[in-house]
Amino acid sequence: MSEEERVIELETEFDYGYDIFVIPEREITIDFNELSQENIPENAEFIYIVKHGEKKKYKVINTKEKLQEYSSNLINYLDRGLGLLVTCECNNIYGAFHDVIFLEKFKIDYSSEMKITEDMYLNFSFCYFMKNLDLASAQFSYIAINDSIMNRNFYIRFSKCEKLFINNNRFKKKITIKGSDFYNFQIHQCNYEGESLFQEVDIMEDFILDKIKINNTLDFIDCRFEGLSKFNQIEIEKTGELRFSHCSFYRTSEIDFDKIDGKLGIYRTNFADKCYLDYELLDYKKYKPLIDKSDYNKTKSNYFHVAEIYRSNGKIEQYLETFYYFKKYERLERRQKNKLSLGILDFLIEKSTKYYTSWTRTLMSMGFIMMIFFIFYCNFPYLLLYKEVPINSENLFEMLFKMIESSNFDFHLLISKFGNVFYFTMMTFTTVGYGDISPLSFMKAAAGLEGLLGIFFTSSFVVALSRKFLR
Repeated sequence: MSEEERVIELETEFDYGYDIFVIPEREITIDFNELSQENIPENAEFIYIVKHGEKKKYKVINTKEKLQEYSSNLINYLDRGLGLLVTCECNNIYGAFHDVIFLEKFKIDYSSEMKITEDMYLNFSFCYFMKNLDLASAQFSYIAINDSIMNRNFYIRFSKCEKLFINNNRFKKKITIKGSDFYNFQIHQCNYEGESLFQEVDIMEDFILDKIKINNTLDFIDCRFEGLSKFNQIEIEKTGELRFSHCSFYRTSEIDFDKIDGKLGIYRTNFADKCYLDYELLDYKKYKPLIDKSDYNKTKSNYFHVAEIYRSNGKIEQYLETFYYFKKYERLERRQKNKLSLGILDFLIEKSTKYYTSWTRTLMSMGFIMMIFFIFYCNFPYLLLYKEVPINSENLFEMLFKMIESSNFDFHLLISKFGNVFYFTMMTFTTVGYGDISPLSFMKAAAGLEGLLGIFFTSSFVVALSRKFLR
């Protein structure tokens, strides 16, 4: 007879001997969303749980010993198609667990007992944790968490693990991995909804973070990556942020995005080897994910590290653009700290040359300055002597307007007069100065100022051009 039935034998007076009446055991059914200790009868051995419209049978485990026995006989339970509902607190239990719902916290902490075994491992698949999963002060051969949901916090603290595999999980609350050492660390296709913190973590070999979705902050603080590091197809949602602070990468690292609507931060992080940072999405976003308007120092650091990464990879266009933003936020930070400092020179250099990173911006600035001086000279042509004779006795623009009003155009005269002024502007800006046109009165000061600006912008143009083509 099945475990779900009670058998009552009733003796009758008929010739048929004994009749057997099978009375089904009362079925206990609970909706998954209403699952709690209070809703489970005290002596229940099995219950049915309805989840996503499907009903499944679960064996109730209420003692640590029964759970350890289950872990040792996992195959038998899998063959019977039973899930497991654990109602007791799980302390210092290890092994394999499949399709288990943990109502209370699961905790491993050998800090007091100092019990370390070489074959200690944890393997969770299709599990649901209602309370915290806390692994502390232990040494594992491997930890595997697959297709599971963490409803509360997940901790790994002051532990050692040879291999950690986390695949296709959903973390609803906080993740904290702190003061721990791993030889191989891989996370694939996970969704991080709460804050995640990796602090003082040492990865001896490969570290792979693949196809994860970040909805909150994912922080790496004081971490050491001694092997190959890959951050592949990362999706940063609008509320998410990926941050590296005081980290060290000793071998090749790759940071690649599928989506970056949130923020990216890199602060005092060292890349000893090549770092390949996705530039297409950042360039498409105009590098806005690197900006934190509330903290100019942080933004400056982000642009500095990204610029250095691009420079080392030969991405000159991206390097010059991010270096410009680094200098810009460096100026804004100085102004924020010292509000009395106007930083006019920095501001003008930024707007006119993009801190010597853009030869096109510098060339446009040169043309703009020459146009301003050309217009100025046209207003005072009688102070410019050509062959000891003033270029014109009146304002050139007034002369032009008179011609328009009278419809009597003398193109040769216009070209001659405006051409001479433009020629003088060019010769003064480039400091060639043939001397065939001489300024008088205050025009000498104007010509001297134009010459100084010409020297500055010509040098700036050469610097910006060489930065682009000679690196």
